[in-house]
Amino acid sequence: MTLQQLKALREIAERGLNFSRAAVALNTTQPAISKMIRALEHELGVELLVRAGKTILRLTPEGEEALARARSVLLEIGTLACIGVEHSHPRSGEIKIATTHTQASYGLVEPIRRFNARYPQVALHLQQGDVAQKVSKGDVDLGVDARPQKVPDNTLTLDAYRIERCIVAPPGHPILAIRKPTAKDLARYPMIDYEGGSQTAALLRAMFVHAGVAPHFAITGTDATAVMAYAEAGVGIAILQKQIFDRTRTRRLKAIDASHLFPDSKTAIFLRRNARPPGFVYDFIELVSSRWTRSEVDALLHGSQAAPQTPLSSRHSSSKKR
Repeated sequence: MTLQQLKALREIAERGLNFSRAAVALNTTQPAISKMIRALEHELGVELLVRAGKTILRLTPEGEEALARARSVLLEIGTLACIGVEHSHPRSGEIKIATTHTQASYGLVEPIRRFNARYPQVALHLQQGDVAQKVSKGDVDLGVDARPQKVPDNTLTLDAYRIERCIVAPPGHPILAIRKPTAKDLARYPMIDYEGGSQTAALLRAMFVHAGVAPHFAITGTDATAVMAYAEAGVGIAILQKQIFDRTRTRRLKAIDASHLFPDSKTAIFLRRNARPPGFVYDFIELVSSRWTRSEVDALLHGSQAAPQTPLSSRHSSSKKR
């Protein structure tokens, strides 16, 4: 069994079971990839791929297990290869971060600015996609996203910061005069919706369903920037993450708090359990959320217990006492 065979299996899985694309990624040929997989299957004594003629349909259950173990081995090899580099060049390297457009454009701007000033020789690469899955597979060093309902077993989540929301409307709009507007109050006016896949869209629908009212959505925006543009144009009122409004504050929109309308939600930092990231990754984590020191993160990464998710207000209180 060779590392190249394990890499071949990983690349096939990550490139839609396409041998040609896997060959390009590994700088080899399609027949060579086929030969590697056949040799690996022969050595393991099981078939890793479900074939229909020359077409690969999917991985077998044994193939799925082999892929997971191959990823783990390759991740450990990659970590081992970084030891010498980190020792000789502790302030240079790169961090791959999986996140969302919103966090990349607003929530992470200040932490990245401060990190860049501290580590000018470390390159940061931001990626979009399924954050938890990218971290789980070892494709990235860490992730930053809203906490999902379910995360892979090999992925650790650490509370980062609250996601607060506000109601935005042009100055003088009647909704702004209500101190704590209800869902029924919002439904009296045209609103701007979000695309169905976003967390804010799901929260809006749940809020109105719970209140038993049917809002009028004048338009559906593609992202927060578009939503703000339509709100400024007077098309409707909108719900916005407060961090977005604070960073793009404009005289053409006013905001009032909407935290009473939605359940408490947080942004989380995602890490792959048992990973050994470079030292500067711990510093980046602490810049995103000062609650997490290197020793605390290490203890959770290499222990068996999940991170204790103390309410953020309690953490603030305890830090003030110290």
